[in-house]
Amino acid sequence: MITPIEIQKTEFKMSAHGYSKNQVDEFKNIILKDYETLYRQSLETSEKIDQLNEKIAYYENMEKSLHKALVLAEKSAEETKKTAELNAEAIEKEARAEAENILLTAKRQLGQVYDATRDLVRQYETYRSQFIAASNAQIQLLNSDSFKIDMSRLEAYKEQAGRKEEEKN
Repeated sequence: MITPIEIQKTEFKMSAHGYSKNQVDEFKNIILKDYETLYRQSLETSEKIDQLNEKIAYYENMEKSLHKALVLAEKSAEETKKTAELNAEAIEKEARAEAENILLTAKRQLGQVYDATRDLVRQYETYRSQFIAASNAQIQLLNSDSFKIDMSRLEAYKEQAGRKEEEKN
């Protein structure tokens, strides 16, 4: 392919009527062919540049979209984290309140059990006192003359019953 310097250095022989028509036509054909080649290459290069620019625009657009998606994902992650922290705090607060309620209920039930136990102990002491009193009364009764068994009186009773039987016969 001819270079711009070669074009600049090309000299045409002069003929009587000026430059040689054949040389000028040959040179013109060479330049025309080279120019056509360059023009075609320029078009192809322009098309490639356009395609590459479209790809660059596509990738830049994709990069922007990915950047937006990344930013959105980061925000979403932060919001999710904040929401989770708030939920955790709410659950913890609720659990503490429930634990406090359970503790208060347990204390109230403990008081009720204590009161019931105290009442049962009082009833037991009353029953025990009554039982001791009844037992002492029974012991006194057993120690009284009414419960003393005299074998001699039993023998006399037996003899008296035997006589009555004989009299009937």
